[in-house]
Amino acid sequence: MEWERLSTDSIEQQLVEDERLIARLRGRQMTALTELDTRQVATADGSRSLSEWAAARLDLGIESARILVRTMRRLQDRPDLETELADGAVSFDRVEALSRIASDVGLLEWADVAGVRREAAKQARISAEAESRTAADRFLVMQPSLDESWWKLWGGLDGHSGALVDKVLTEAADHLPEVDGLSADPSWRRATALVESLVSDDPPPAQVTVIVDAKEAAASGGQAGVVLEPGARVGREALQAILCDAIAEVTARDGEGRFMDYGRKQRIVPPALKRALLAEAGFTCAADGCTSRRRLQIHHLKHWANGGETNQHQLVVLCWFHHQVVVHERGFEVVFHPDRRRLRFQMPKRAPPRNGSDSALLP
Repeated sequence: MEWERLSTDSIEQQLVEDERLIARLRGRQMTALTELDTRQVATADGSRSLSEWAAARLDLGIESARILVRTMRRLQDRPDLETELADGAVSFDRVEALSRIASDVGLLEWADVAGVRREAAKQARISAEAESRTAADRFLVMQPSLDESWWKLWGGLDGHSGALVDKVLTEAADHLPEVDGLSADPSWRRATALVESLVSDDPPPAQVTVIVDAKEAAASGGQAGVVLEPGARVGREALQAILCDAIAEVTARDGEGRFMDYGRKQRIVPPALKRALLAEAGFTCAADGCTSRRRLQIHHLKHWANGGETNQHQLVVLCWFHHQVVVHERGFEVVFHPDRRRLRFQMPKRAPPRNGSDSALLP
């Protein structure tokens, strides 16, 4: 295929069609793995698990093989998703995320794959036993080099503790001064913020915003539908502890998933609503395909000066680049995919020719 002769639209369509082909092939792999699992091929070939067998036979990393096998087994209870995959109607990543949700919620095409995964996490129930186990499993290891000039840190935290640490370090990192060559590295900024928080006489407050989905929480007795501001899922026991001894702010969504509306009464997005919107967006930019978590801002879809309102459905979360550069500096319009309702950007209309030139003002 001579790519240089094809239009940009043709190449894009070819790319999309190739992804549909990949989905159909993944669907066929699901069917093949199901049959091989029935025949216990892994045991017959001396493998400890079907994932280990698939990793060896397909030349995959073990985690990729585990995703294939886990999805195959979940699809045995969701033949509708298996059919969609085999038809190439949806991507494998979407099917894998949807298979984590026990109930039939459709294809959730209004959300990107990250959004589907957040929905799956929100609906997953956390029992009191599981909460107790994660709290008991907390650990921190510090390993110095031989001359103690360098230290390695690693460990694990339960959802509540991890949310507190993440919030404090992220906010402290955002307030660090710009340093040439280092300021753009988020890991350096967070590590520096950790040290600063330990030597400071005025440590930052550990306020946590709790987002409660009334419908999910009520149906599960608090075992589902509760998310902390950084995105961590917690259960009923952790929620009670947070409300008891932490500086907490609770924001609830009604049965239709709506937060409080402020209409024309307030132009600036209130802090509580902003935190709720950030949590709803999974603390990532809402632009389709963007995964940025740095310097997130709230954008009015319809500018306040033009009659816009400070309501949940009139506000979107954008990273600094998409908000300031793409929308405000380059003038791109925020649009939504007509079918999937995902946020994308439309190139501004060409400016009229000036001084007899046929050139246009492009971003």
